[in-house]
Parts: sequence; structure tokens; C-alpha cells
Amino acid sequence: MHPFSVQSGELTLHGLTFGQGDEVVIGLHGWLDNCHTFLPMLENSALSATWYCIDLPGHGKSDWRGADAHYYFIDYIDDIYNLIDKLGVDKVHLVGHSMGAMAAGLFASCFAEKVKSVTMIEGLGVITTPSEQVVEQLRNAILNRHRLKQKKPRHYDSKQTIYQARAQVSDIPFDLVTVLMERNIIKSDQGWMLSTDPKLKNHSGFRFDEQQCIAAISEINVPCQLILGRQGYAFVNQNLDKYHRYYKELIVSKVEGGHHCHMQSPAQCLQQVQAFMLQTGAC
Repeated sequence: MHPFSVQSGELTLHGLTFGQGDEVVIGLHGWLDNCHTFLPMLENSALSATWYCIDLPGHGKSDWRGADAHYYFIDYIDDIYNLIDKLGVDKVHLVGHSMGAMAAGLFASCFAEKVKSVTMIEGLGVITTPSEQVVEQLRNAILNRHRLKQKKPRHYDSKQTIYQARAQVSDIPFDLVTVLMERNIIKSDQGWMLSTDPKLKNHSGFRFDEQQCIAAISEINVPCQLILGRQGYAFVNQNLDKYHRYYKELIVSKVEGGHHCHMQSPAQCLQQVQAFMLQTGAC
């Protein structure tokens, strides 16, 4: 495990590398998480490739987007493109969890020539909004932005307080919460605070509708697999029911655990990922 950093436009993005091998895998975490989401799966494991697990902008140790900028899901596609360009490789495997899984799929839709395989963990398609609700979506996003401007940064008296707060809304045990949140916490003069950009919690100003989601999925021309937690989020299974027929090649498997099943069943998930890459003939 080694730290690394790359420039994505004006932002410096940080992450961790694992393993050694000619094949390159990019690990993409979920919303409000960071690259530590892959620690249980990759640390001290026998890896047949070089993994680059990134903190997306506004998460973990990576830079926040500018003061006047916001976090549009589609901008993560640009971040992935910049990372691959900086690594100087032609093709990569993408492994994403939740939001990162959705970003991996959309990237493969746009840039199949740069992707060997896509593994999606507890994430499929994209979050959609019906077209008739587009005005309501934008209105709520603007109002939410203005409410957030009035809020002051919150400080905590200890890391333990932050861990406990995350544990109350998480599907993973406390020991895994500490692994994940350790990278999202910084020391301040007034105590401890989250390193994640508060603007990540703003409502999205724009989302795809279902037909646009279907159009994007239909453009994916690389092997895909979906790993589900047996106690995972219902919306992922709902998206699978709606969209599975539009994938040209999609393998689905289940492991024990919830939405963060890759942290709860790390060995089983890693086995699924590496076997899939071998099966596609790409690794």
C-alpha cells in the first residue's frame, strides 16, 4: 500500500495504490466515502494487478472543488478520464462501489476504448429523476445551496464522536466505520471535523431520466459484473430489474453483507473481481 496523488485540472487528488502487475485497476468509492473503502479487500491480499484507489474531489484527502463550483455526478467522469490520462495507460479495469459503480458504468458508456471490464458493487445505472420533475429538482437544489451557505462548519470533541455518528446511519460494524472514516477526519483548532466538502450534501441540480439512463447503458460494450450484498440496498435491486436487459453482457452475483458488502465480505468480493477479470481474458 502506497499513497499517490495526481492533478485533475486545478485539483490535486489523493489515493492509495495496492499490488503490482501489468494490469491496472481503478477503484472508485461511494458518496461521502473515500479510498479506505477498499482497504479490507486489498490490504494484505494477493493481487494480480496494480490498483489505484482514488479519493474523488471533495472526499477523503483530495481537494474540494472551487468555492463557486458544485458536485455534479457527470464531472466524476472527467476525473476518471484525467486519472487514466495521468497514469499513461491505454486501458483499465474499473471497480466501483455505489456512486463509484454508477460512475464506472457511465464512463464505460462514454469511453469503452479505455475500459477492459467493469465491476459494480451495490450500484447500477444512475440515480434518475422523471423528466416532469426536472423543474422541482432544480428548484430544490438552488434552495438547498442557499440553506447550506448559512451553516457553520461543525466541530467534534473527538474522533470517537464522529465514528459514532456515522455508525448510527451505516450498515457496517463499528470497526469498519473507523477504517472508513479515519480518512475523512482532520484536526482543527476547535477539535475534530470532517474533511469532506459540505457541498457534497447539496441536492443534485440535474439528473438523468430513465430513458437517458437506458441510452447510456445501451452504449456499454465491455464486460460488466454486478456484486450485490444479500442485505444490500433495495434501490440497487430495483435498478437491476429495470435495466438488466439493456446490458450486452452482465454477470450478477451475491455475497454476504449490506451496501458495503465489499468491506464485510472482502475476500469473497476480491475473488469475484479477480475471477471476472481473468474470465474476460483481460488479465
